[in-house]
Amino acid sequence: MIQHKKLLFLFLLILLFFFPNQAAPQKYLDYQNDEIKNLFLGGIDACFRENYPLAEENFKQIVSKAPQDPAGYFLKAMLYQAQMIDYESDYKEKDFYENIKSAKKYAQERIKSNKKDAWACLFLGNAYGAKAIYEARKGNWWSALNNGLMAKSALKEAVKHDPGLYDAYVALGSYHYWASVVTKAFWWLPFIGDRREEGIAELKLAQEKSIYSQDAAANGLIWIYINEKKLDQAISLATKMQNKYPQGKSFLWALATAYYEKFDWKNALFSYQEIARKIQLEFPPKAESKQNDPVYSERSQPKNLNNYYNLIECKFHIANCLFNLGKFQECILTCEEIQSYPLDERTKDRQKDKLKGTKRLWEKSLKVLGRGAEK
Repeated sequence: MIQHKKLLFLFLLILLFFFPNQAAPQKYLDYQNDEIKNLFLGGIDACFRENYPLAEENFKQIVSKAPQDPAGYFLKAMLYQAQMIDYESDYKEKDFYENIKSAKKYAQERIKSNKKDAWACLFLGNAYGAKAIYEARKGNWWSALNNGLMAKSALKEAVKHDPGLYDAYVALGSYHYWASVVTKAFWWLPFIGDRREEGIAELKLAQEKSIYSQDAAANGLIWIYINEKKLDQAISLATKMQNKYPQGKSFLWALATAYYEKFDWKNALFSYQEIARKIQLEFPPKAESKQNDPVYSERSQPKNLNNYYNLIECKFHIANCLFNLGKFQECILTCEEIQSYPLDERTKDRQKDKLKGTKRLWEKSLKVLGRGAEK
């Protein structure tokens, strides 16, 4: 027995000496460490590919390695936000808020220890920024504004302490651009002004030089190009990113929107049809054969969650494309499909404009074909 204890002690000593990171969690992460970088980038990649279970596993590993570091909690919060946007649901709201709270808490603790900790300022700013986006999505504008200002303040501190921390420029660039868009009527005031070009330059810098945020910066730039009516640039970048992440829909949405805004009905139709196909694949399976569908199984889709909100969004644009291409019978059938969806009251209310537009488009198509409203 004593011999066994000696061997056990020797084994533990060797473990501690040769594998210190496995023996006990770290307090803070080294973001330049290859293992940590691989977990970060692997999780982000999985998130863009909409393989949410794999992304969550990576981010949980980051938390387990350093439970007092804000990074893993922030990444988990962003994952839950991405899922809620993808499914147009708030089913991960509790998890989102809990992880945002933890990210802020541990970032603030790091800053207390070192006021010049640029990475801690980055994650604090990003946590406030993520909460601002979520609050705005829910219509809580005062909370969104307050969190947005807190995000800006923390991110400015990050680049002040480390101008080469290019990951901070994604949120800063987005803030500078979209804040200028919203406050356009007040550009004449000296303390507001038009900072759109500054925001675009910051996002381009992040796309080129950041460690973890290049694809997020690309996504931000695409939507800015669409808003600026630089549609060819939007299409070029969105196509490049969709080719990188063919399993996902985020860049496909942007690509479809850019084609639609350009009145390129044929390519817009193809893109929206592809999105609709992907959404319908994600619906809870109705047959045993679909239970084994890899597209469905890898995504951790919440049970009984039919994403009719986004399906209406897609099909409405499909119907418009068909109408503009002169395919009136197909347009009628698409409109009738939309009108047949078994919608809950919340979805009906949120998509009431699209539903009214669908009915008008259906009636116009019938009229073109010389048929009155049949129902």
